[in-house]
Amino acid sequence: MSTISALGSWPARSILTPAILLLSLALLAGCGGGGGDGEETASAGTASGHLIVPPNYGREDEPNETLSAAQELAASAVISGTVSAADPGFTPPGQSFTIGDLYRIQTSEPLNASLTIAADDLDLNDLDLILLNSLGVVIDSSEGYTSTEFMEIPAGALFYLGVRAFKGASAYVLSLTSSTDTALIPAAARFVPGEILVKWRPEGKLAAARPMGIAAARGLETEASFPEGVDLLKIPAPADGRLRPQAAGKLSLPGSEVRALQALTLEHLRRLAGDPAVTYAEPNFLRRSARVPNDPSFDLQWHYRLMNLPQAWDMATGTNEVTVAIIDTGVLLGHPDLGSRLIQGFDFIRDLQSANDGDGPDSDPDDPGDDPRGQSSSFHGTHVAGTAGAVTHNAVGVAGVTWQTRLMPLRALGVDGGADADIAQAIRYAAGLPNSSGTVPAERADLINMSFAGSGYSQTLEDAVRSARNQGVILVAAAGNSNSSAFQSPASLTGVVAVSAVDLNSQKAAYSNFGPYIDVAAPGGNTGADLNGDGYADGVLSTMGTDQGEYIYRFYQGTSMACAHMSGMAALMLAVNPNLTPADLDNLISGTHPDTTTRITRDLGEPGKDDLYGHGIIDAAQALIAAQEVPGGGATLPTGSILQVSTPSLHFDNFIGALSFEVTNAGIETLEVTSITDDAPWLILSRTSGTAPLTVSAAIDRTGLSQGSYTATIQVDSDATEGSTRALIQVEMEVGGKTMGDVGQVFILLLERGSLEAVAQAESDAGRSYVFETAAAEPGSYLVIAGTDRDDDGFICDIEDACGSLPEPVTIRAGQDTPGIAFVLGELASPQGGWPMQAVPERGPFPRLR
Repeated sequence: MSTISALGSWPARSILTPAILLLSLALLAGCGGGGGDGEETASAGTASGHLIVPPNYGREDEPNETLSAAQELAASAVISGTVSAADPGFTPPGQSFTIGDLYRIQTSEPLNASLTIAADDLDLNDLDLILLNSLGVVIDSSEGYTSTEFMEIPAGALFYLGVRAFKGASAYVLSLTSSTDTALIPAAARFVPGEILVKWRPEGKLAAARPMGIAAARGLETEASFPEGVDLLKIPAPADGRLRPQAAGKLSLPGSEVRALQALTLEHLRRLAGDPAVTYAEPNFLRRSARVPNDPSFDLQWHYRLMNLPQAWDMATGTNEVTVAIIDTGVLLGHPDLGSRLIQGFDFIRDLQSANDGDGPDSDPDDPGDDPRGQSSSFHGTHVAGTAGAVTHNAVGVAGVTWQTRLMPLRALGVDGGADADIAQAIRYAAGLPNSSGTVPAERADLINMSFAGSGYSQTLEDAVRSARNQGVILVAAAGNSNSSAFQSPASLTGVVAVSAVDLNSQKAAYSNFGPYIDVAAPGGNTGADLNGDGYADGVLSTMGTDQGEYIYRFYQGTSMACAHMSGMAALMLAVNPNLTPADLDNLISGTHPDTTTRITRDLGEPGKDDLYGHGIIDAAQALIAAQEVPGGGATLPTGSILQVSTPSLHFDNFIGALSFEVTNAGIETLEVTSITDDAPWLILSRTSGTAPLTVSAAIDRTGLSQGSYTATIQVDSDATEGSTRALIQVEMEVGGKTMGDVGQVFILLLERGSLEAVAQAESDAGRSYVFETAAAEPGSYLVIAGTDRDDDGFICDIEDACGSLPEPVTIRAGQDTPGIAFVLGELASPQGGWPMQAVPERGPFPRLR
């Protein structure tokens, strides 16, 4: 059975390690030949198989030009269609134009809609995206003059989404993404319009390519250059005014220029992702501080007793040999409860409007406030810093989790949040790595507090996190405050301790995010209650300031506050054992550290690890005991064997038949995997033991299963001499529902590996279940690629096309058919699911055989 690499996705890339993650999709069933269109000779051979089309992919269902006939779309739908200015259509109330295609959308969560236009000549073939309310009244529009339109759709109401041919005609792809989608830009994500983070490939013939020249050729400007080949590219305003849709007949609604720039950003992202000189291209996502502020007050800090801090302080109160980097809005450097704790930091905010201090990056991390009006700034970083390490036992203000520690203030969040480009450089600075400031601290930080969150996976951010962790830095992040299971970054990134929030009753705070990536819980508070009856809201009390220059104290609530508690606690643990490593902390949190049986968390919720509290709420007293019991903290290089699996979870959508994972040895000595077992009769494992590294395929047998969701656990046991000898992988599987989509006619090509010229072709469609057999080809090794040709220009895998490829070459043998080929078709036009063209050096377009 052949397998193919799964498409890159947001949750997978955020919680797994891409370099070692091997996800594969296998054939759902055996497939026969048929569909060949050439003469076969004794010296020639063929290739056959079928294509996997995700079930959310479909085609326009006509007629759909009235409200009553509008085609209903679900979240995550990807629809291909055609529209012409000559088509009959719906005329919205108060308007004189018609909308050719209408789609009905009702969702409880926000959505992003993107329209990709296939026409080559966009001056003659201009399509627009129109949003209407339940009565058909226009409420928003995207009316640019490029091949992409982009729009945000609110939650909780009935809407109609219209595709209007302003002039001419074109095929198109309409794509919806929700906040939980595996999307390049999920609906909850915010990004800087007109900015793109790109990492260039350094190897091979591309080493001589000049990234600045490539960017310039695409009409982009290099705004900033960062270490490890990462550039921040800026899209200049088009000279022809294409961000200002003011032609006669255009709606030109407020905000149209911003929407046009968002659409242009998405278009450039897609095209850069197909450039062989590019490792990745992604939006410059914005992250927001994870807090919910309330009116100022002052009272006892109940949250410390909840995590047994007074008992811990009897053992240790911290040390000034430990440094905690606070990546946030900056810190009020003059606050009397913080001043003596602070060491030199840096301000990384590039955007002058966001910085709100009149200049760009500099060595002054003082917080000028994040309200440009100077009325209600959050001074969020000051609050976080005070919780982690305010000056304590000084008869002033409040206590910090650790009484003695150095705080390194790093400004990366300004007005309305912070951009990943700035955050990544702050992480690198804290870790003592090369960064955009051109300097590094005298001593790197021991841990980094990141009390902010946001949707959207960022390779730039993950690379920075990985580099910092490789330096031995512990990274702690807030889960986010949207009461959602949607993956949030940086908390869901591999190597980050993700912290959810509890209230005074040790219950999940109403606002706290949750999900499988949560590691631990800590007090976050609830400013809407006074459960202990002390006359004050049950928020977290810490250092604060006002826009008028006062230094005060205030109650906040949020996973930001929970994150600061965990960071302060990690600093206390480092005080009693300075050799603790990030891996030590991970194992202590999960209760799997080989050197101690002491649990540093108290289990909450369902027994064991769960999505609300992770492994439970941190217990400060037990944490210090456990830290002292770890000899040496594992700071030296491993000498034994260490068990590691590439993913903590596998999810089988209803069209996926098999997935793979890697079992590797992170140590030095040989690692024997003694058994690999599961607890579900429908799960079939390809390996049950062996010497690491191992690739294990997990196949699904849905025979006889009723429709619904199923769960299982894969258990990997080994003779590891360091760390845990056992690893668990959680499995989710769906049965029932639609299992195949429809992208229309697809052309399957065999390509010469060197020239990439097509030598044989087949055609297939949904009516044939996308089964194919190629025409005859001479014996040899070929690449297999498939795609649509929606604009009928003779090329597949244009930006508007569905496209996919087999990740390894296929061998054609004389007089034989090579069967069992299967791979996924993904939409190049869709911001969902990543980029499927993993095996072909250049991602099209490819000329098909006429």
